[in-house]
Order: sequence, then structure tokens, then C-alpha cells
Amino acid sequence: MNTCKLIFRNVCKNIRDYLIYFLTLTLSVSLFYAFNSISDQPAFSNMGMTGTLLYRQLGIMLSTLSTMIAVVLAFLILYANQFLLKRRKKELGVYMMLGMKKGRISRLFAGETLCVGIIALGTGLLLGFFFSQGFSLIALRLFAINLEKFRIVFSAGALRQTVLCFTIIFFIVMLFNIRSVTNVKLIDLFTDGRKNESMQTENRILPVCLFLLSLLCIGISAALLNKNGILPSHENNLFQLAAAALVAGTFLLFYSLSAVFMQAASARKCFYLKGLNTFLVRQIGSKIRTNYLVVTVVCGLLTITICAVSIGASTALAMNKMSRSATPYDLNVLSNVSVDGDSDIAAYLAAHDITISNYAKATEQISVYEADMTYSELFEGQKVKFWPIDEKVPDSKVSVISISDLNRALAMQNKAPITLNDGQYLLNCNYNGTYRYIAAALQSHPEITVGGATLQRAEDKVLQETYIMTSVGNNDRGTLIVPDSVTASLEKDVNALLVQYEPNADSNEILQKMIPIGLDSTHGYRYAEKNMMYETFYGLDALVSFLCCYIGLVFLLICAALLALKQLTETTDNVYRYGLLQKLGAGRRQIDHTLFVQTVVFFAIPLVVAGVYSAFLIGKAMAVVEEFMNIHIATNIGLTIVLFLLVYGSYFLATYLSCKRIVTEQRELEV
Repeated sequence: MNTCKLIFRNVCKNIRDYLIYFLTLTLSVSLFYAFNSISDQPAFSNMGMTGTLLYRQLGIMLSTLSTMIAVVLAFLILYANQFLLKRRKKELGVYMMLGMKKGRISRLFAGETLCVGIIALGTGLLLGFFFSQGFSLIALRLFAINLEKFRIVFSAGALRQTVLCFTIIFFIVMLFNIRSVTNVKLIDLFTDGRKNESMQTENRILPVCLFLLSLLCIGISAALLNKNGILPSHENNLFQLAAAALVAGTFLLFYSLSAVFMQAASARKCFYLKGLNTFLVRQIGSKIRTNYLVVTVVCGLLTITICAVSIGASTALAMNKMSRSATPYDLNVLSNVSVDGDSDIAAYLAAHDITISNYAKATEQISVYEADMTYSELFEGQKVKFWPIDEKVPDSKVSVISISDLNRALAMQNKAPITLNDGQYLLNCNYNGTYRYIAAALQSHPEITVGGATLQRAEDKVLQETYIMTSVGNNDRGTLIVPDSVTASLEKDVNALLVQYEPNADSNEILQKMIPIGLDSTHGYRYAEKNMMYETFYGLDALVSFLCCYIGLVFLLICAALLALKQLTETTDNVYRYGLLQKLGAGRRQIDHTLFVQTVVFFAIPLVVAGVYSAFLIGKAMAVVEEFMNIHIATNIGLTIVLFLLVYGSYFLATYLSCKRIVTEQRELEV
């Protein structure tokens, strides 16, 4: 039989052995292609200046990240390939005993690797094509582009990049296989299956002490992170100490867990001596003990995955929601009265070749005043704790707007006017950093004195309107709404020109003309433009979400593949033990149940620990993001659950079915 026929026959015969290897290759190719094909979606060519800049940055970051991920995937594929070689060593020995030379055996295995690689590459590219359309739709939504502009596209650039990357990986794998076959000894091929890990007899007290020490290290780390946060600091090394304690605690936890587990299980005789539980407990204990380092690494990667995907998705949802509420106008231009005087903003812009009336269907100019009281006086009696960016708020004067100006702003948003009688006041706040203090202040001030006028509280509920756009989203830290007569005695702080564009207005043209206005340091004119803000918010969404999901998916793939390959290797090494169980009278369902429980435990242990870590770290990370971006983020783990069901669940099912088949084949051989 010639080599080509033997290659195809072996691939067909051993196709089930290639299941995990094939699954890893296919998912790697599909993800690699899908994320690198997004830049070829034609709908992105119509974005504004800001969106285009952020989109290009996303492309650069994805390209750089893909290069690093390709290296990681190469090691993962090599690791998966090791299992295939181990699984087929006896077959190699048969070939050598029949007189087949090592050179031909090397070509045989290299050909099989190439054949499986080509099939996986084709399947992965097909799957990646469908994935890329879904990712493009998500990207369009995040960049605030009309979904009607979406087109189904096959990316030639991503195809070339993917084929080149994985061709190099396949070539490395073939070289590795040739080297392994060339250096192997015949005696090793037949005795390898008998070389099993053994549990060393240990002091019964030491594992318990190490287990308690691991819990202590993890507790110390949690206390330090809870007190000092999760960001490193130049002032002290407490973050580094907390991280070291967490790593050491996790390592010791998995190192000592097997012995503690076996002692606890064997202490319950009614459980330990029932059915195959004795065998099951020792198998699980041996598996954890011999793979504690792998489980520790997987736990760390799973923690990063859960945190990255959850925080990325939650931040994207929060920023999307804020973007809609923070942009009620197409443009507003602010003028600092202390610098520019009480000026007509539209006239100033017209003098600088920006005739707003040529672009706008509606405009209004409103004013914001300063009260003769500070926020610290308004918050009197409260124990306040501001975000770092708001530390100067207590010393600032409270903002005031007249009811007529507020209603003119609401009319620009097509909202109903608010009624306010003489001698009454309202409070408005849409900023999460101060909202609870404003709400408490409204309850504690049934009446308030502003500009010499005593005003009664009109409502018990704080309004959450946006009457002026700012470049950082909803940023009204608290505004008093008073009758027009009250503002006459107050000092004017800011004038604001509110603009709604004509349907056919060119926002890029307006932005180009507004840039010199915003950069003029001799005047106090500043602007916020809706399309620019949308692209900024949604662009950041895309950067955060795509990068987090990309990293999370790859790390999840690595974790699932490592656990699957370790479980398959352990099953292959110990397959003769299942044959002994059958000879001792164990039924097929009992053995299958034992395999299922082992697989569940092996996959669940690092996931459970990572879940506990993530539950703590996500809250801390959310607080950091909230302080940095001045937004409130609600935790959303829906996307994380979907990813784990698709990737982690697929590998778990494939691993169990493969282990079951390995044991079934051994039983059939011994019958």
C-alpha cells in the first residue's frame, strides 16, 4: 500500500482520536479569521473622523494581539499533537516491527497532520465566515452605524493572514512529529502505556496544614485588595504583595486539595465503600495531585476570562445607555461668561465663518447661574465620599437654571414642559457620582434660600434631565431649578447655544469649522457635538468589548483544550484499570458514570475557584472603571455564560465522549 492511501486510511480510522485536536484547530482558525476580517466591512468607510480614528486603532490593536495569540495557539496545537502521538505509539511500534523505516513513518504522520490540518483549516474558515458576519453586526452597532449598511463580505486579507499563520503552525507541528518519530525507541512504544503517575505516601497532617495555609494566603490577598484596590501603586507594594499571596494561595490550594479530598472522602465509609467510589476517589485525587500546576494555570486564565468578558460587556452596555441619554442635541456651544462676557454665541460663531442658521433647523440660547451657596452647604449633614475626579465639587457653587430656560431646552428635545410655581424649587441631577447626595439633600431641605428668596420644595423626586451636553456624558452634578425672578439676582456662569441640525446637514463640515473654536485658549468657547460623542462612546465600546471578548475567547479555548487533553491522556494511561474493573464485575453503566464524574470534577474544580475569585475581582474592577469613566456599570454576565456554554461545554462533552470511547474500545479488545 502506498503512503497516500495509508495516510487517508489512517485519518479515516483514527478520526475520533483527532476530535479534540480537530476541535481546537477549527475554533482557533474560525476566531482568528473572524476577528481579523472585521476591518473589511464596507459600512465602516462612512464613519466620521472620530469613529474612523478609533476604528483604525481597533484594527491595529487586533492585529498586534492576533500575532501574540498566534504564538500561544501554536504551543496549544503542539500540546494537542502530543496526545495524538501518545495515543498511537503502539501503532508506531507495529509499523516498525513490520519493517517500515522511520523516514516513511515520519512522512506518514506528517501527511496525516497535513490532511487533518487542511480539513480543519477549511472548516474553520467556513465557520469563521459566519462568525465574522455576526461580529461585524455587533461592531456596527457599537460604532453607531446604521445596520442597513451591513454587507456580507468575505475578507481576502483575513484569509491570507489566517492561512499563512496556520500554515506556519502546521509546518512546525510536522517537524515536531518527524523529530519525535525519528528519536523514538521501539521498546518505549510498547511500554509507554504502563508508565503511570503514582501517588506518594505523605504525612496526613502536612496536606491539611498546607490547605489551611492556602486559605490564609487567599484571605490575606482578599483583605489587601479590598482595602487598597486592584491597581498597583508607586507609594507602596501592597498590591504586589496581594497578588503574590493570591498566586501562592492558589498553588498551595490545588497542591494540597487531593490529599485533603481523599482524607475527607475516605472518612465517610458509607460513601467511600459504595460501588466504585473507592476507585473514583483515588482517580480524582491522583488526577488533581499530578496536574496541580496545570489546574493552577487554568484557574488563573479562567479568572481573567470571566473578568475580561463580563467587564467588557457590562461597560459596553452602560456606555451605550449613557450615550443615548447624554446627547439630546446635535450640537451645543458653551461660553464662559467670566471670560467672554454675556455674549451672543451665534453671532460670535458667525463672525468666525460658522453661520449656524445654515445648518440648524432649531436653536436656543440658555444660561446657567451660580447660587450663593456651595455643594458642601447643600450636602450638610451627609457623610459624602466622592470619586477622585469630583474632589473639588464640595467647594464649588451650586448651579442654577431658570424654569423658562429649562423648558426651552426640553422643547428642543420634544419633551413636555415642567410646571414650577413662584416660591418653589426643583433639583436636577443625572450624574451617578452625586445623585444619591442630591436626592438626600432634596429630602432634607423642604425649603431653601437662593438669591435672597426662600423657596419651597415642589417635588420629592430629583429630575434627571440633560439640558446641556458635555464631552464626558451625563455630568450634571446637581442643578437648582428656580423661577425666572430668582435668577435676576444671581451671577451668570455659562451661556449655552443648543442646536438641532437640518436632516441634510454635514456634521463633519461643522466639526472641521468648530475645531479652531475649541482650541482657542484666549476665549472660553467650548463645544460638544452629538456625532463625535456617539463615535467616541461607541468607539470605546468597540475597543473594550472586542478586545475583552477576543482575549477571553482565546484564553477560554486554551483552558478547555488543556483540561481536555489532560483528561484524555490520564484515561489513555489508565485504560487497563477499567479493564480490571470489568473483570471484577463492574457494569458498563457504572464505569461510564465513573468517567463522567471524573470529567465533571476535573473541569469544574478550576472553574469554581475562578468563579469565586471573579465574583470578588469583578466588583473591584467595576469600581475602577466607574471612577475612571464617571459612569455606573451594572454587572452583566450573560455573554460570559454563553461563551462558556459554547466553548467550555463543547470541550467537556467532546472529552467525555472520547474518554468513553477509549474505555469501550479497551473492553471490546479484552472480550
